[in-house]
Amino acid sequence: MSNEKKERPKVMRSETGTPKKRGKLEVSLGWFLILHLSLIVNSMAGAASKMAGRQKFLSLKFFFFYGLVLVITFAFALVWQQVLKHMSLTFAFTNKPITMIWGIIWGVLIFQEKVTWNMLLGSGVILAGIIIGVSGNE
Repeated sequence: MSNEKKERPKVMRSETGTPKKRGKLEVSLGWFLILHLSLIVNSMAGAASKMAGRQKFLSLKFFFFYGLVLVITFAFALVWQQVLKHMSLTFAFTNKPITMIWGIIWGVLIFQEKVTWNMLLGSGVILAGIIIGVSGNE
């Protein structure tokens, strides 16, 4: 028998020092959900911005919707900073394109915009990219 010690595989760690598991999410489900809820809220800023653009310039409604954009952006920035304490920047940014899909949803629900096959195909590519990005921790 050999006297050599077997080397244990190195544990990959995230920027926060928590162990990464291959093929699993880098973060807890709770923080993953908080990330996505914050991205949904952030996507609403685009809808509020479009609503502001539909109002008479400098009217009360214009200021309301523009103010809503600022409030949403500010709230998102606060949550984003907390989210980044629990996951790597690359993991968080891999998920940001989901806001484009939410933009399509808001366009249909709020502005009665039409969804094209290209939009659906693009959304599928975005979702595939997110799934590949968050599941590949190597």
